[in-house]
Amino acid sequence: MDNPDIRNAEMPHFSTRPEVDEYPAYYAPYVDLVPETNVVDYMIQQLASLTHLLQSVGEGDAGFRYASGKWSIKDLVGHLCDSERVFGYRALRFARGDESALP
Repeated sequence: MDNPDIRNAEMPHFSTRPEVDEYPAYYAPYVDLVPETNVVDYMIQQLASLTHLLQSVGEGDAGFRYASGKWSIKDLVGHLCDSERVFGYRALRFARGDESALP
């Protein structure tokens, strides 16, 4: 049996922006950047937009830095991948009810 492509699955998502009392005030500016829409659908749209954007970047341009000591496009993509792993692991722990301290 083929594995379904979850990005294209016709499944309802009920993920909305958290209430103000559900996160520390420090994160409010970041949460405010998320539009008032289904968060999962928005993330899927972001993935499609990023994929489209990166397809136009050649190997030669991937190492471009606009200034010395700044991140290249390749560095930024690596950081996004690393961050997704961390957040995915934290989501797994949350889903399992694991309350042990995170590193």
